[in-house]
Formats: sequence, structure tokens, C-alpha cells
Amino acid sequence: MTPDEISVRQWQELYRAGAFEKDNEQTRELAGWGEVDDPLNNWRMKKLSRLVLAVTHPFILDNYRVFFSVGQPNVGHKYGFVCFYPLEEEHFQCLFHIDMDYPYAREKWALSTRRYGEGETEFECGHVRDMLRYIHIMADELEQGVKPSFWPEKEAAQQYAFEHIPLCGYTIPRREGEHSYSVWDRVTDSRIILHVARAPGDAPPGFQVQDAVPVCGLYVFPQKGVGRAAETPMISRKKTHKKKEAER
Repeated sequence: MTPDEISVRQWQELYRAGAFEKDNEQTRELAGWGEVDDPLNNWRMKKLSRLVLAVTHPFILDNYRVFFSVGQPNVGHKYGFVCFYPLEEEHFQCLFHIDMDYPYAREKWALSTRRYGEGETEFECGHVRDMLRYIHIMADELEQGVKPSFWPEKEAAQQYAFEHIPLCGYTIPRREGEHSYSVWDRVTDSRIILHVARAPGDAPPGFQVQDAVPVCGLYVFPQKGVGRAAETPMISRKKTHKKKEAER
């Protein structure tokens, strides 16, 4: 069995059996640790390993493998991340990864997925318990092939940005909480919050029915001028991560 064939369930069993205690090239490859500058059992690997060990959903355990490494943004400190790669190539759209202490995330833990899109995280939280809870909810959706409940709202916010915000294009909106998203306005250098509702009468506090803009069968309430934006910079991950991702 090659490292690329080791499921999350098998990885958990190997970890608990002490298979990753020695720090050598063979063990690193088996454990999925792709960082050459840090030892295998460093603090980042241990924290990320605890997260992987706590995953219990059968779909994740039996249909994914893991790869760990350290990312280095153009500006900011290093951070650890673990990628969950589908074992079957036809399920590549189900790929997701979790960043720990990513300097441009708003919370300690940040989850990015292929289904949400590149450039913005799908979910962020401050505690690993909340991340595990979200992973298990997401696993049900991935297993059943259903779109998450926020998907129509995200598409409406994205379409509104394309039609009404100059230079925005089809920017992936950032999730700002329940029913709220945001995009960066390059003209005003600020974020525009987009509240999405099912009907004009469901306007959020401070908005009126006449503020609603119909988009994709939903209604968007734009909230402009909410502070100077911090444009998410392009990040530079380790070559080992890019190589692994290219394999799929």
C-alpha cells in the first residue's frame, strides 16, 4: 500500500499504533508530512493530527487521505494546514483543506473547499470542536451529493456583485455569518456587505423592503461603506503541496 492509498481511517490506526513516531523519510511519506524544514512531530503536526484523529464520519474516514504541510504567505507568518484528498479522482471536487493560524483568516481554524471556490474560506471558527462539527455536517452533504443550504445565497451574492459593483467580476463572496456575505469594492477600497433573504419582507434590521434587489430568485440587501477592506493577498504554499495537488 502506498501513502496515497492510505485512508483517513487507516491513518488514524497507524498513528495510534505509533507508526509515525520515528522521524525519517519513509515515516514522513507514510504520515503525509510534506514539510522538509520542520520535524515530523513538531507542534503544528501534533495539533493538526489531533483534528484528524477526532474525525469520525465514515464517509471521510473511508474515502479520503490526508496530507500535511506548512504554508508561507507573501506577507505574514507560517501556518499549518491539512488537505483531505478524495481517494478516487472522480470525486476531486470534494477536496477540502483546513488551515490552522492562517494569518489572513479571521479565526484560528479556516476551512476551504472546492465546492465553495478558490480565494475565500467556506467556514471559520475559533475552536477545533466547531470545526469538527462543521466537517461532519459537510460530510453528509458531500456523501449525498447535495448542495449546502447557503449555496443559493452565495450564488445570488456573487451575481449581484457581478452586475452592480464595478470591477468586481465574478468574485467569490466571503461568508460573514448567517445569510450575509461580502465582496471587496475596488473603487471605494471597502467591503460591501450583502444580506440575502428569501423575500423582501425578510429585510434584515435597518433595511426596508424598497432596499431589496431581486437576484436569482432571492433578494439582496447591499450595505455599503462598512470599513476599509483588506484585500486577501495571493498566498505561496510549499512546493510539496502544489505537487500533490497537481497529481489529482
